Amino acid sequence: MNRTCLGRLASAALLWSGTLLAAPADPLAGQFQQQFNQQLQQAKVPGGAFAIVRHDQVIALGSYGVRAVGEPARVNPDTVFRLASVSKTFAGNLLVQLSQQGRLDLHAPLKSYVPELKLRSPQLEQSVSVEQILSQGSGFWAHAFEDLIEADKTPAEILPRLAELAPVCAPGRCYSYQNVFFGLLGRAAEQSTGQPYEQLVSQKVFTPLAMQSASYGLTGLLASRNKALPHQRGGKGWRTIKPKPNFYRFPAAAGVNASARDLARYLIAMLGHRPEVMTPAMLAQLQQPLVKMPGKPRWPVWQQYKNVSAWYGRGWRMVQFSGDTLYYHAGVVDGYRPYIAYSPSTGYGLVLLTNAEADVTGKLAGWFWQQVLPSQQQLARRQQAEHSRQRPERQQRAGAVQGEAR
Repeated sequence: MNRTCLGRLASAALLWSGTLLAAPADPLAGQFQQQFNQQLQQAKVPGGAFAIVRHDQVIALGSYGVRAVGEPARVNPDTVFRLASVSKTFAGNLLVQLSQQGRLDLHAPLKSYVPELKLRSPQLEQSVSVEQILSQGSGFWAHAFEDLIEADKTPAEILPRLAELAPVCAPGRCYSYQNVFFGLLGRAAEQSTGQPYEQLVSQKVFTPLAMQSASYGLTGLLASRNKALPHQRGGKGWRTIKPKPNFYRFPAAAGVNASARDLARYLIAMLGHRPEVMTPAMLAQLQQPLVKMPGKPRWPVWQQYKNVSAWYGRGWRMVQFSGDTLYYHAGVVDGYRPYIAYSPSTGYGLVLLTNAEADVTGKLAGWFWQQVLPSQQQLARRQQAEHSRQRPERQQRAGAVQGEAR
């Protein structure tokens, strides 16, 4: 594990108007606050927040800057940001829960839950399953009709256009990122339960995990007194803009608002420490790779590993590397850039939230996982030790079988 200079004092983390709550036992938290402040300052991002968890503990909650340019209110760990496509992980969690409760069949055609869906042929309607949409394996060209979301068209206006689409591959055979199709998963959850989608996520995820400031939609964001407003580049810096309703109309794809503190609690559950909310069986399904993404992950942290591949599962992205896996999702929507990730093998989880579209989250996440993830050599030694440990067990089982044969 590359943990250079971890002996620096965490108290040195109060720099450039950034704030780290408490003095954590893990020096990585103090180092990360410095990186966070530096990256946001260099990009002139108005504000941001982060959280680091390890196992069942929040080891750091940090923040930087202001909620809106020209205003004095500062960002803190309870400031609410839009989560954009990170919302897809909540859809995955909900649909897997409903599936395990026998209330929704992930392998059923999406059409069976969204009867108003019309595709190019009846055969195609019956071949595209709920799970294939959830795992970004619909088979249609990527980002289909997303330009209509950008043009402020409603789901009712966009849905009939899906009948125009011709598949580029068989469903489940190729990666094809979607927002319009993914948004229909909220309708499937509602059809299978008779409850509003937002209410279902609140009941099954937000409330039991005490995600007290989490909400859905533009109304939920605007109702928060402690919210970060979005910013776009204007002139020599960033200017505040009004949050737009367009992607909020597809809540399963991009509807959640939450704070760094909320998401820290969420990642602790994803790491397996809230089994009464997210059971081991649920997590096993959520961590299963389903659709392989083309190419190799490009971050420098991945270049040291053998057999690196990127996948999409049930609402979560994942990178597999040398027998290990990192689970994550990021997002971008007008004026916001969120990122969450967790590593079961190390017990670490990371939350990043900013109120501008500058690509600082990728650099910060890359730096963080470079410090935390085991090196290729460490993984090789761990696998060799595991192999050596299992060898006597295999020999013992083989001897028992031979004894029974005699």
